[in-house]
Amino acid sequence: MMSTEPVAAALRAAAAALIAAAAVASCSSSRPAQTEPAAADSTTHATAAVEDLAAPEPPPTTAAPTAPAAPTTAIPLVAATTSLPDTPTTVLRITAPALDDSGSDAAADADADAGYQAPNPVTIRIPRIEVEAPVIPLGLRDDGRIEVPSSPEETGWWLGGPEPGEPGPAVILGHVDSTEGPAVFFDVRYLKVGDEIHIDREDGSTLTYIVDSSERHPKDDFPTDEVYGPTEQPTLRLVTCGGEYDFDVRSYRDNVIVFASLA
Repeated sequence: MMSTEPVAAALRAAAAALIAAAAVASCSSSRPAQTEPAAADSTTHATAAVEDLAAPEPPPTTAAPTAPAAPTTAIPLVAATTSLPDTPTTVLRITAPALDDSGSDAAADADADAGYQAPNPVTIRIPRIEVEAPVIPLGLRDDGRIEVPSSPEETGWWLGGPEPGEPGPAVILGHVDSTEGPAVFFDVRYLKVGDEIHIDREDGSTLTYIVDSSERHPKDDFPTDEVYGPTEQPTLRLVTCGGEYDFDVRSYRDNVIVFASLA
């Protein structure tokens, strides 16, 4: 009788080949081609970098993830915030005018000639526009411009110039508005010739100034000599913002300046 062992072996070999072919076909249909997930991989890697690798990468068989898209799109928003123009803040909308050396030196010389050190101002009162606000001292920023008050309800006196009551121009700055509404010098633009401005000083005394004029100038053509130049008598300058608002640089285009003389 012919042996059946060769036939059985042949059948077993054929069956093994069919099983192997089926396994290959199954893997090929369930695992995506290596070239398809490239875009998903880049998104995954970017997300991992933003999150300091807090989340592991998905296995190769996982479909392209869609959830991590939010952290990735947040990156340009952070960059946009840090690249905004250098303004005092997005809330405070006043740019202090730049100074030149002639104004500050002349004011200092006038103080020395007078030989009088006036008390510092502490409060400004302007009856016509119903203003009563604290006055804080202001120095210079790193770029050579005057600092601005940190609050829209405060005014600031440039301590590099004369104190109110000393010969020369005392300069007081105030904001015109903020994102919350009008600020302390919002109505300064409405002051007229003859209006009174009262300055209360730390020794309890009060000075009264009378408005001589009110002007508006583009910020890129600020009248530095008129504002900071020496005067023989004590004078006062109020400076705030005005004109149109430039949304690109988040600042007003002009400065409103009130000139006043001691009563």
